[in-house]
Amino acid sequence: MNPVTRLRENPRRAAIAVGYAFVVLVASVVPTPPGSLTPMGPLGLVGLDKWVHAVGYAGLGFTVGAAVRARGRKEVVRAVVVVAAFGTGIELVQAVLPYRSFGVADVGANLLGAVVGGALWVAVAWVAEPRR
Repeated sequence: MNPVTRLRENPRRAAIAVGYAFVVLVASVVPTPPGSLTPMGPLGLVGLDKWVHAVGYAGLGFTVGAAVRARGRKEVVRAVVVVAAFGTGIELVQAVLPYRSFGVADVGANLLGAVVGGALWVAVAWVAEPRR
């Protein structure tokens, strides 16, 4: 069954995914106070903003996976690619906003988050699957 058909069969899940994507979009284009997310994040590896990107896109990857009820590897990869493309598109929009900026590291954090969210969806779907 194709993903669009699955979205039509699960309008509530689709609405949750679209709503979450809208929240991510709005949060990505509104002005932020200068220096609000520049401190180092957990583990001191990258800035807090990269963690916010990764966590936000993990949630989006999970909700999109759930909306299309991704089961197989190809379906999960498609969901992750859609979420990563959405994140890249938002970064391109930010490039033209005077109060935001484009960042390759942000794109990477979005992709990593989408992959983690897709993997979480697979784990939840596997656990919730009835055993025969």
